[in-house]
Amino acid sequence: MRDDANISPLDRLTVLLGADAFFVPCEHGTKKPLVTYAERPFAATQTPAYSAVFSASPTNIAVYLGEKSGGLCAIDFDRDDDLAAFLATNPKLTVTTHSRGSRGGMLWLRLAGEFPRSCQAPQFEWRADGNLSTIHGRHPSGVDYQLICDAPPLTLPFEEIVWPEDWELPWVDDPEAKLRLLYGEPFYTNDKGAIAGINEAYWAGMHATENIVIFEPDEKTFYGYQGATGLHEVESADLVRTKISARMLEASRQANAFDLQKKRTANTLNNVITHLRGIVEKRGVFTTRRTFIHLANGVIVFNGAEAELRPFSPEFYSRNRSPIAFDENAPCERFLDELVRPAVHADDVELLQKFAGMFLLGDNRAQRILILDGEAGRGKTQFANVMQGLVGMANVTQLRTKHLAERFELFRYLKKTLLVGVDVEPDFLSTKGAAVLKGLVGGDWFDAEQKGGTGSFQLQGNFNALVTSNARLKVRLQGDIGAWKRRLNIVRYEAPAPTRKIPDFGGFLIREEGSGILNWALLGAQKILREIPETGGDFGMTPRQRGIVDSLLAESDSLRHFLSERVVSNSFEDLTVTEIVEAYAAFCPERRWQPMPITEIQRQLEGLMLELFGASKAHGIERHGKHQRGFRGVSFRDSNGAGALPL
Repeated sequence: MRDDANISPLDRLTVLLGADAFFVPCEHGTKKPLVTYAERPFAATQTPAYSAVFSASPTNIAVYLGEKSGGLCAIDFDRDDDLAAFLATNPKLTVTTHSRGSRGGMLWLRLAGEFPRSCQAPQFEWRADGNLSTIHGRHPSGVDYQLICDAPPLTLPFEEIVWPEDWELPWVDDPEAKLRLLYGEPFYTNDKGAIAGINEAYWAGMHATENIVIFEPDEKTFYGYQGATGLHEVESADLVRTKISARMLEASRQANAFDLQKKRTANTLNNVITHLRGIVEKRGVFTTRRTFIHLANGVIVFNGAEAELRPFSPEFYSRNRSPIAFDENAPCERFLDELVRPAVHADDVELLQKFAGMFLLGDNRAQRILILDGEAGRGKTQFANVMQGLVGMANVTQLRTKHLAERFELFRYLKKTLLVGVDVEPDFLSTKGAAVLKGLVGGDWFDAEQKGGTGSFQLQGNFNALVTSNARLKVRLQGDIGAWKRRLNIVRYEAPAPTRKIPDFGGFLIREEGSGILNWALLGAQKILREIPETGGDFGMTPRQRGIVDSLLAESDSLRHFLSERVVSNSFEDLTVTEIVEAYAAFCPERRWQPMPITEIQRQLEGLMLELFGASKAHGIERHGKHQRGFRGVSFRDSNGAGALPL
């Protein structure tokens, strides 16, 4: 290859490896990519902006191998002896691209037709789809990469590569040979041929090979894949131990190695389990943001806002699914015409649809709580029942704000996606633990501890939350009005109650129109996926919807609003606690607010008077010849908005 100082390294490598090679810039002296590349289309690597990254400063250049680069693959040798043995059996490959880092060497080939997945053997590493291999720059050891042979990569079918006879090949269709390659022999014998010991790693590897199983280290739990449902379901260590023991028994009979049966002791099996944890460990596979919805008959996968039904696959790593089957032609006329549209404002129909889609996604992308309030018998509970049936009761748990500050409450939420509080009391959001709910829907991290368990694990608050109440809820604000405003959506059920009530109407609708309701909710999911990126993590609200939330928060802080609007500083006047309470009680109905209980007024009043007016409580306010508790230096505003004048 011509060495021209006026040609950049990227251009020289493009000439060498071909215009379809997928190049990735990496930090100089490391293998760390400077850009995201795995999901980047090839066309995006051909722009001037992308090319400029390679020349901005000294940069390593790597190649994204396999299909992404038109079948360009590499064979990596760590030892010179192994490379020499390979070239001795493949003399024609001495004139293919050959690079070197700190030791050994890498042969670059362009494969015509199919080739194995990336894998590793004792003598070499086959680098293909998903691998990133550096060809230019500085090796982490400090030496520069070299081109030993700068001829273009040879093109040949994989079958024409000749492998030394004594090399074990990972892609050979021999599961037992692969296990021996990775873990060694299954057992060890003494000089008399009797089994002296068990290779515990081998049997752990066999179980991992023959079963789709993962271990979640944060939860300290095994999950086994169930092909019939497409779910990864919890498997106890005892069950896994029993399966391994049974497999060892089967193998002993097949190989006539009956001494193997005697080695299946509890201690040995526990050691196998320990190896298995390390082999199949996958941390956080269930907590990544989902772009699919698992259903009874397949998985809806979203590409942007477009949707496609795909068959079950363990690669989805799903442990939550809706029990409803997808039927693209199914309607939900009674659900919409009898339960939703007659009960709520037209704006709120779409809001409910978006929340239904978010419930199905199992991830609270908008970080919001849905509250349905209004008088009894308007359909709030039945709508909540429909949502629970749609998501699947196995994925739902009761939301109990009064327990949220307690030690073990959060463990109940493990593996759940929807938290529901139905027909809650008016103080549901004003209990001590209610503030935790903001974090449970807002992405905060918590320590979840199991009662009677050992230790704790971290849990991220991406839960959806649905609350219904026959009364207007009061929020325990604690000065955090902004956070609550960002979290709440309220749908008010103000329409007249239906003349004809159907018992368990929500359950009936799920049974009769479940697939149709699913279609309606899937449209909501598409709206969410399209709208949230455009709005920076939220979805749009109308002025009316915002006004309802503002009103609820103002009502929750009604004493502050009353004092700010109706009381002023006045150095010549004073007010008793009784006068303030009576005036507040008259103020709330003007706003259609429910006054706070007298005990709550008295608890807040002293602090608010000091904060707003600098007035501390006095015990000598004279009224009708008696001394009462109150505050000096304040008075009620007159009708013109000024303080009352002294007499």
